[in-house]
Amino acid sequence: MNKVLRAYLAITVLAVSWGTIPLIIKTSEISSISLVGIRTFIGSIFLSFFVIRKGLNIKDLIKPGLILGPLLAIHWVTMFESIELNSVTVGIGSVFSYPIFVLIIEKIKGKTLSIKQVLIIIFGFLGLMILLDVKYIDSLTGIFYGILSAISLALIITIGEKYSTELGGLRVAFIQLLVAGVCLIYFTIEGYQWMISNIFVSIFLGVFLTAIGLSTYWYVVKVIKPLSVSTITYLEPTTGVILGVLILNENIRLNQFVGFLIILFVGVLQVITDSKSKN
Repeated sequence: MNKVLRAYLAITVLAVSWGTIPLIIKTSEISSISLVGIRTFIGSIFLSFFVIRKGLNIKDLIKPGLILGPLLAIHWVTMFESIELNSVTVGIGSVFSYPIFVLIIEKIKGKTLSIKQVLIIIFGFLGLMILLDVKYIDSLTGIFYGILSAISLALIITIGEKYSTELGGLRVAFIQLLVAGVCLIYFTIEGYQWMISNIFVSIFLGVFLTAIGLSTYWYVVKVIKPLSVSTITYLEPTTGVILGVLILNENIRLNQFVGFLIILFVGVLQVITDSKSKN
């Protein structure tokens, strides 16, 4: 398996894993901001052991940390708030408009975008909207948070690509989590008792979904383009719908199944397109 296909496999597994996060948000008796604080706190501590062993040049990490850390805090807090204020489908649907913003930012930066890549992104987003079957909005504030989360994520991806290539995904993930954790330390302390009482959920969220997940994400961005990564991460909200069917015995309508097939088609098309371009 070549490097590109390995990267696509990694981001696919990651996207599916991150699809469990809305279930944690909806079933946890704790504020969404404290939940974000806990995941950044545990994640940064876990990564610190590996980063220190590999060598750490604080000077090199100051700039990416000060840029990407606050953006990460904003992205996760607004995403969690959006999901809390609306249904999971509406919250996730608004957050996952972010590939559209990635397109806009890449265009502003002067990058040449192929018509095929633009169509893949847009077609995938339409498939997502069909799958999520977004009809009822409980909170316009939640939509605002979702859009803000999408914009901050688009900025993280397009800005962080450079730092990941220069410094490595592990170091970027560490400094990003550390600064985000400092920004949210008050809310982490507020949720301390919950973290201790739900230590296994906290470790799963902080170590696997955050520390390992974010490090993997930045490794992938070094190999494949941000736009390509954005396409594959449509699988993240798709996982939430599938888990609802398999675990919660929810029904999936025909139109939702069509949306699911569109997202799978778009993902496969993205992999084929990128694999050909690398040969």
